[in-house]
Amino acid sequence: MSLLARRKMRGQILKSCWRLLLPTAVFCLGIVMTAPAALCLCYGTETVLSNAGLSHLAGRYANAAIPVALFAAGAVLFLFSSAFSFYAKAWVYYAMDRNQTRPGSLLRPSQALRYLRCRAGRTLREAGWLALYLSPAAALFFALRSGKGGALLTAPVFAVTAAADVLFAVVGAAFFAVASSQYYMTDYLLYLNPLMPPKEAIASSVKLTKGRLLAVTARRLSLLPWALTELMVLPLPFAAVYRRFCAAALCERLFGEDKRRVPGAAVVFYVNRRSRMREADGGRP
Repeated sequence: MSLLARRKMRGQILKSCWRLLLPTAVFCLGIVMTAPAALCLCYGTETVLSNAGLSHLAGRYANAAIPVALFAAGAVLFLFSSAFSFYAKAWVYYAMDRNQTRPGSLLRPSQALRYLRCRAGRTLREAGWLALYLSPAAALFFALRSGKGGALLTAPVFAVTAAADVLFAVVGAAFFAVASSQYYMTDYLLYLNPLMPPKEAIASSVKLTKGRLLAVTARRLSLLPWALTELMVLPLPFAAVYRRFCAAALCERLFGEDKRRVPGAAVVFYVNRRSRMREADGGRP
């Protein structure tokens, strides 16, 4: 898959990099807009305006209108950031397989909302798995941090308990990495099926990764050093593009293996807003 990704991304590094950096820039701009609004709620609009040297803007209606306007602008920027993020990923998927949906048709407010709902549902599910697997380590950690728990244990027992807590945390993180891999293909499925509901995309991703979670997790962990490399300026363009092309190659491989392994389609295509379905492999209505 890495060789396929490198072959597909030849001559497309700079073109792909600015598409991948644009969502981050818009997201940071949204944070810049919402941070003053949060400060206005915490400390009051008049206090924030006076500290910023804009006390002349304070007024009876401005104190309520300014935070609302800033929050609204931040929400719009976050929505556009989601749309651009999905567009950037779709452009990579399109570069891997040009027979699928063109990314330009996905840059719509409705598609951005659908992608945002899918991300929210995926995040909630991943948060549930994280709380489930890390709750033993967290409970033991807070028990050790409490005064009574530390006073009742001798030094050797405390050391053994602390080591067990670290072991629980490592094992819980490993189980979480495996459990979260079942949602790995949600973005890819939304690209293939622009009108697919978010819940169906998440459920279809679970079906496609069933029985191959360890392989998907191993591939995700192998790309982790490339994600850390993106924090540096010089290798950022190549690392960011390479990691996403590898992810797209993995999704295409899983989707192709599922079509060869299962006679019937495991993923349905939504061809209009009434959610009429046709089989993924045959295309029959």
